[in-house]
Amino acid sequence: MNPVVPIVLFAYARPSHLARVLACLKENNVPLIYAFCDGAKGAADGAAVAEVRALLRAVDWTEVRLTERTHNLGLGRNVLGGVTEVAEQHEAFIVWEDDLICVAGTYDWLCAALRHYAGEERVMSVAAWTHPRVTPPAVGDQPYFDARAECWVWGGYARSWRGMEMSAPNKMAAAAERGIGPAAYGSDLPRMARDEARKNIWAVRWLYHHLQYGGLCLRPPWSMVEHIGFDPGATNAGAAMGWENPVLRHVPPIPAIWPGVVEHAECRRLWRTATVESGQGAISRLKRVVRRVVPRNWLAPVERRFFRVWWEGVYSDWAAASADCSGYDAPAIIAKVVAAARLVRDGRATYERDGVAFHQPAPWWPGLKVLQDAARARGGALTVLDFGGSLGSLYFQNRRQLQIAGPLRWRVIELLALVKLGQQEFQSEELEFYASVSGACADTVPDVLLLGSVMPYLPDPLEILAGLLRTGATHVVIERTGFVTEGRARLTVQRVPRSIYPARYPCWFLNRGDLLSTIGSAYRLVHECRDAIETPTGLEFRTLHFVKVDR
Repeated sequence: MNPVVPIVLFAYARPSHLARVLACLKENNVPLIYAFCDGAKGAADGAAVAEVRALLRAVDWTEVRLTERTHNLGLGRNVLGGVTEVAEQHEAFIVWEDDLICVAGTYDWLCAALRHYAGEERVMSVAAWTHPRVTPPAVGDQPYFDARAECWVWGGYARSWRGMEMSAPNKMAAAAERGIGPAAYGSDLPRMARDEARKNIWAVRWLYHHLQYGGLCLRPPWSMVEHIGFDPGATNAGAAMGWENPVLRHVPPIPAIWPGVVEHAECRRLWRTATVESGQGAISRLKRVVRRVVPRNWLAPVERRFFRVWWEGVYSDWAAASADCSGYDAPAIIAKVVAAARLVRDGRATYERDGVAFHQPAPWWPGLKVLQDAARARGGALTVLDFGGSLGSLYFQNRRQLQIAGPLRWRVIELLALVKLGQQEFQSEELEFYASVSGACADTVPDVLLLGSVMPYLPDPLEILAGLLRTGATHVVIERTGFVTEGRARLTVQRVPRSIYPARYPCWFLNRGDLLSTIGSAYRLVHECRDAIETPTGLEFRTLHFVKVDR
């Protein structure tokens, strides 16, 4: 690692705070500072911004590389842009804001941690701040690992910053794909994610970034840092209130033996307890009381009819399950799917699912990285076989993020009714629609075979999968597919709430061992996660990624 670990300092219009921060950094003998000073919001802030910039220009005890923003970016955009710029030049760095002071030795402690864990991919950051409310008991004077990262003085790596262009809501969804709920590490996180764009904040993205990739943050046994921005009108003071630390102690000792890369078992519980908002506990208790008082059989029909998909019955064969079902190609369903697809195609919605168009940021889709990696391996070209891809939902949702240099061929295999509609209205040079595998693969071997939430709704899913594998696709992504947690495969009927469209159709919950036997030895399972879909006990949905084994 480059021996110089720079400080990335963000400042705006608080010269008295910045003066204290600079005094701390001088005491810590930091060798290099990248300072990003935001532009004034208006004439009222101009004098304070000018004073901040004068302080930074006057530093003569270390090298300062100063960036003076010509416009006001706000904290979120300033931090995201500044850290990205520094990460392109340095393998490691330490991020600081102008309302955080520290004790002597903080810089050396963070640098030692960064250097020790430089080769540990799961270690994404190290922190100088912690608090008694979230510090596990009995850690003594040794650091520990936490899956919730930190934004009040932290060190990171260029490798761990990659991917930070994705929004917090998308990262929250990506973490959920790994089985980590939005509030698993605090009830404040989903609220901050929802407010990210409106309030121009950045830190919640960094926190969910760790949860998305299973990363860990090394925390000290006690805080080396304190927030001095609790004064009225200070940036983020509202979020900081209630987290004042006791009087700062000396820096913890640099460990002779650093801890193994394993999260402390108490971290998740401590964060959930520490972030319970006033009134939240009472509301939760009220809900529990209602559920105890109101009979479940009164509430269930209302929830099912208007809000949730649910599954009924166990059937011996497809014909029996189909007897009282509408099928996916019912006119009412087709009409909703077409209307939603038009909105996404025209940029008036971000994504669609089950015929419903959504306008909030699209959830992170695990197949996107697979497509990017496959294209990179092919020198930029990419052929996708999207089995059950509707009217190109995933193509329209992810095309802008899929930055590839070569030609893209996205071929959808669907029911005949959807194929005709797709060919008439949605087909393009990149996106094509077919009714059969032989037609879609007549002149090419797909790089990626996508089965996005389609296998549960096929009459014989494993036989169809075996046929699709004969295409020789390099990657196979089986998304949102139902499994039994134990026992034999189960055939049920899925009912869709009226808020989506009144429909019902057969749905398989497969046996995982049967699926792996069908895949066979030609493919290797490289990733698997449970999807955040509420199901009855004994049933679950999972996403799996297989790669063809080189012979």
